[in-house]
Amino acid sequence: MDKEQAIKATKQGAIAAVVSGVLTLGVTLFAVMTDDQGDLEIWNDPANFFDAVFVFVCAFFMYRKSRAASVIMLVYFVVAKIVIAISLERVPGIFLSVIFVYYFARATQGAFVFHRIEQEDNPDYRPAPKWYYFAGIPLVLILFAFMSIGFMSMVGVIPSTEVLAGDKVPKHQKEALIHEGIIDEGESVEYFYSQGLMSIMEDGNLLTDQRVISYFMNESGEMEIYELYLDEISDIQLISEGDFLSDSLYQVNGFEEDKWLQIYLSKEMDGDQDFVSALQEKIENQK
Repeated sequence: MDKEQAIKATKQGAIAAVVSGVLTLGVTLFAVMTDDQGDLEIWNDPANFFDAVFVFVCAFFMYRKSRAASVIMLVYFVVAKIVIAISLERVPGIFLSVIFVYYFARATQGAFVFHRIEQEDNPDYRPAPKWYYFAGIPLVLILFAFMSIGFMSMVGVIPSTEVLAGDKVPKHQKEALIHEGIIDEGESVEYFYSQGLMSIMEDGNLLTDQRVISYFMNESGEMEIYELYLDEISDIQLISEGDFLSDSLYQVNGFEEDKWLQIYLSKEMDGDQDFVSALQEKIENQK
């Protein structure tokens, strides 16, 4: 790859990034406006708008032949596709994804080749200021940290930040719940949320086809499990509504005054409302 080819590769990579950003923006806008709960559910999240902005920023610096931006864009795109594939349990748009990866990889190669040739041939070449490295390296590490956390959450290595529908709960997490005696073999999980930081065994709240369950690990390391069967529940009431940084707290009341339990549910993607609506429907069906 000569200098002209390197410049062309970085420009093409920048254009590909803009196209990727526009597609992300368009799909997210459509999913949010239609409140899609089907194939586009993963894009039904306003946070994806920030992803689009991030991609546009990378595109700008890729056009300026930034090596860091090219590498970040390539890695970010690949990891994002892996996360989406795991979430949907299939690989959507694989042919188009391969094309994007090709242009991002070529842009990365072109950026490094351009700077190498410039350093050799241009006596006035100025390397990137040192503050770029002092500021850029921590930012890249933070980005990778967030990407890693998101990836581990998506595959179930650490608890999800969302209330999960039963079919979205990883198989190994369901097996752990059965092994710990929190749910029974054959019991169907309809919604699940854990406040645990590193493990679902720290804390959790479930709605199954039979009951509502709240459990947590106490200070002695023993599992405490509280439950109310559906035919024992009179109603559910909101104690405190959560926000971006905190979970909503609900109290599930039994017909008997001394029978009740409290559950924490994430507001992300309106998961708390999904959980509560499903429970209220079951309560009505018991009457």
